[in-house]
Amino acid sequence: MYELLCFKSTKRRGDKVMGLMKNLKEEAFSKNTKIQTSEASKLEKIFNNLFYKEKNIEEETKFVKQVMTRGLESQKRVGLHASAMLKGDKDFCLRGQVLSLIYEQLQGEQVPVNLMRIFEEGNAIHEKWQRLIIRGGYGRAVDMDKTRFCKEYKMSYTPDIICKIPEFFDGKMVGEIKSVNTFQFKKMTKHPSAWKQCQWYMHLCIEEAKNKGIWNGKDYTKGFVLNDDKNTQDFKLEVYNYDPAQIDIYADRAEAIIYHYNKVFEKGKMIKRPDEAINPTCKKCKDCIMRDACWNIGMGRIKLGG
Repeated sequence: MYELLCFKSTKRRGDKVMGLMKNLKEEAFSKNTKIQTSEASKLEKIFNNLFYKEKNIEEETKFVKQVMTRGLESQKRVGLHASAMLKGDKDFCLRGQVLSLIYEQLQGEQVPVNLMRIFEEGNAIHEKWQRLIIRGGYGRAVDMDKTRFCKEYKMSYTPDIICKIPEFFDGKMVGEIKSVNTFQFKKMTKHPSAWKQCQWYMHLCIEEAKNKGIWNGKDYTKGFVLNDDKNTQDFKLEVYNYDPAQIDIYADRAEAIIYHYNKVFEKGKMIKRPDEAINPTCKKCKDCIMRDACWNIGMGRIKLGG
């Protein structure tokens, strides 16, 4: 009986807290105010001050040139990318990721023009904030949208921002930028998926620094997500401390990919397709970038570097 009473009391307190949070969100939405932590509010002030800084013509020009010339030697997307680890269970395919380390992938020719327009607008918002971070002296061109490589997982990853803001945190931080519409911006207290990307990229940066013997125990242990309202140019910040428990599933997936990749060459055995992958045009396979290599259709199996 005592345990039951305690449970009911705890539940009532939990319901009350949830009710208060709901009321706060509704009030904030109606008054067009932000719900942010004190850390996020402090970082917001720092970022707002960036708009008053003098342009860093030399470094910003270098950054723009870097963006404009990136990938000119090859426009093809190849290999394994860290963002693939963040997919939901229904969308993640272990076989597809193993294949991406061996064969060429589809290049997204099927992407409709309306999505291309949305992507281009997102690029512009990213570049705005990346230039402002450079302008404030918190990062360099080479720290913005620069693809890195994790040897352990044979995986590339591209943080939007690597910066150091001494008046906020005494170490390098990972920053992710997300553009959202006004309705989503007003309703959200956190981006539904960006925190996962932020945590995963912090992990990969730490692992890379450890492998190079240059990790100081503090760099990349804090990160942020910057949500930009593409209609009003208002923005919200989420600040995160690195939490290894949050990325266990992504690390497990990455390790499984390497295990099965090695198995291909050691035993000549490729991991089988998931049960729901019944044909090339089924729901599981129709939009997969490794569909042609997996089913040996279309462009077939073209080995990387071949």
